[in-house]
Amino acid sequence: MESILVKEYYNWFKSYVKKFYGEDYVVNQNIELKEKHTLKVTKHAVNIAKSLNLSEEEVNTAEIIGLFHDIGRFEQFRTYKTFSDALSENHATLGIKVLKENKILEDLDDGAQKLIVKAISLHNTKELPSNLNEEEALYCKLIRDADKLDIFRVVIEYEKERQNNPNPAIDNLPFTSGYNKELLKDILLNRKISNNSLKNYNDRKLYELGWITDLNFSFSLSYIKNKNILKSLVNCLPKDEQINRISEYLELYIEKNIQ
Repeated sequence: MESILVKEYYNWFKSYVKKFYGEDYVVNQNIELKEKHTLKVTKHAVNIAKSLNLSEEEVNTAEIIGLFHDIGRFEQFRTYKTFSDALSENHATLGIKVLKENKILEDLDDGAQKLIVKAISLHNTKELPSNLNEEEALYCKLIRDADKLDIFRVVIEYEKERQNNPNPAIDNLPFTSGYNKELLKDILLNRKISNNSLKNYNDRKLYELGWITDLNFSFSLSYIKNKNILKSLVNCLPKDEQINRISEYLELYIEKNIQ
């Protein structure tokens, strides 16, 4: 897989996304949000791949997966005006449909195509299936980490601006008091939290904190530590002993698992 092909994919991506901009501020706001997110995730994917000393071809594969992992988001928002898969359709499945309709991956061999499609199709699942081969598991874990690393950025930046510039597409839970204490148990037991179980803003912050124990690579945990992401998320939550306990647990988890 040559680097020139990766550049062609970037050109196609930019041309494709450009078609979704128009006169509607809300649409433009959210298309820009996902365009920026995509490019950031792609950089994370490349950096994770390089941290693992992967070959140039393997790094290129990671880059392509990053570039196309959310390609379905643009059509999703244009059609449904939401990023909620539950209220529309699975954006990963939609993205694969977009890639196939536009014959984007046809210049790659069958093995590479299947690998990229597999990673995209599983990047947003609650858990990965147990029957993945070693190569599939590597790229699936890589894109899931890269995706989470930039979503942390998105939610932290949005926290600073949500009162003056609210965006219902990413801020669709009520700001009620309290939180679901069962989510604390999930985090302490390293269990995956279901997105469908969230009832308010605080639950979402706990859900995002739970991602930390779902990260797969030392690079990702080092990034969390260096960017003070744990502290930024905890600061959004009520100040009480149980939240402090979760914060301390995750801080120790990060330290323990950075190799």
